[in-house]
Amino acid sequence: MTPSARRDESATDPAGMTGGQVDAVSVLTDALKAAGAKDVLDVGCGDGGIARALSRRGFRVTGIDPSAAAVARATQRVPAARFLCARAEDLPAGLPLFDAAIFVNSLHHIPTEAMPAALLHTAAVLRPGGRLVVIEPLAQGSFFRIMQPIEDETRIRALARQAVERLILDRRLILRDLRHWSQESRFAGLEDFVGYLARVTPERVRVAARNQSSLARAWRDNIRSRDGMAVLTQPMICWSLSAPALPSGPEAP
Repeated sequence: MTPSARRDESATDPAGMTGGQVDAVSVLTDALKAAGAKDVLDVGCGDGGIARALSRRGFRVTGIDPSAAAVARATQRVPAARFLCARAEDLPAGLPLFDAAIFVNSLHHIPTEAMPAALLHTAAVLRPGGRLVVIEPLAQGSFFRIMQPIEDETRIRALARQAVERLILDRRLILRDLRHWSQESRFAGLEDFVGYLARVTPERVRVAARNQSSLARAWRDNIRSRDGMAVLTQPMICWSLSAPALPSGPEAP
């Protein structure tokens, strides 16, 4: 996983979400409550934005991230949660079992060849009946199209989706619920949008400057204006999964 792939809650709720709009935190909360989850493992927790949101909603959260710096910031930011420096594809020994585990905008940052292992290893630390909730942005929508001149995630987003769907097809994970929605965000202008992206990866400012012409064209061709703000949309997908039931032992004579 790229260090600190998902750094804060705004990575799932970019910029100014208008009242009543569906966002990843609300979808995630609904999925966890439906599963009766209390103890949650946040995989790719970054700076702890999602952990903070869940802690405020009464969940007990353990977060893991490969970036020691991100884990340190998350620990300071969310003292109610526990954070460990670890990779999803190589979970530390001795983890307790959880009611649920979540990947929020983090699966597509894991090396392609490690995505299935990351999902299966995480499912292995769930209690019987536990849920694995995976939320990913799709390679669609105006937000994505404007982001492309800065960082084109078409391939890695598709590979993340394929990794999940292959495990479902092979019945190594069981699909319990599937949800799609379009997340809406607002920006004061292109500079505001680039600044938002740079909060996750500062290098994006330099990339944006190098690709200024194509970025300005993408911005012009894709924004909608509302109340003096640029409105962008990002289609999202959420899989709610479980591990297959273990086979029953032989009946007693």
